[in-house]
Amino acid sequence: MGETSQTPKSLKAQITRTSLVLAAAALLREQGPKAVTYRKVAKWAGAASSSVGYYFDSVTQLLHEAGRYNIQLWSERAEKAASAAEGLSPEECRRQVADLLVRACLPDESVVPSAHYGQLIAAAESDVVTEAYQKGRVSLDAAIGRILACAGIDMPPRMVGTIVDGAAVAAISEGYDVREFATELLREALEAYAKLSRC
Repeated sequence: MGETSQTPKSLKAQITRTSLVLAAAALLREQGPKAVTYRKVAKWAGAASSSVGYYFDSVTQLLHEAGRYNIQLWSERAEKAASAAEGLSPEECRRQVADLLVRACLPDESVVPSAHYGQLIAAAESDVVTEAYQKGRVSLDAAIGRILACAGIDMPPRMVGTIVDGAAVAAISEGYDVREFATELLREALEAYAKLSRC
């Protein structure tokens, strides 16, 4: 993915361009890739429609940057959970590991879980968004791996994400509290994995 057609030179231009990316990222999270149009992004950013075309060669390029921004937000959340884990003793980390992993995998409580998973599924409508999410997943998995290492658990990070995501979707569809259900299911999975590892 190439750079934008115009590299902002002034502070005002940088602010305008950043506001367009933030607006596109919010639209992507809330309404999916199809909602990201020049007109809607400009409206959400409080900018002129022409400014979107000035800073971005295409909607595809804007979607790519919005996807990168969103996955960066999720990676930062996971890294905070990993840093919290690294501040604990191994014993305390093992006691809190399910909570730390769920904190790393799920959006914060201000985000409606069904909206979060709906927009992840909608990401499949755009190749550049799925590409951004695939690349960003490496950072997410690295943070999850740090939590597992602190707790002395030799489980693949991708397995943790799959368990939490599956639990979240089940909880949403069956009317349970997403965080509680995911934490409980992950605890059971970690215990079962530990038993298998000892065999």
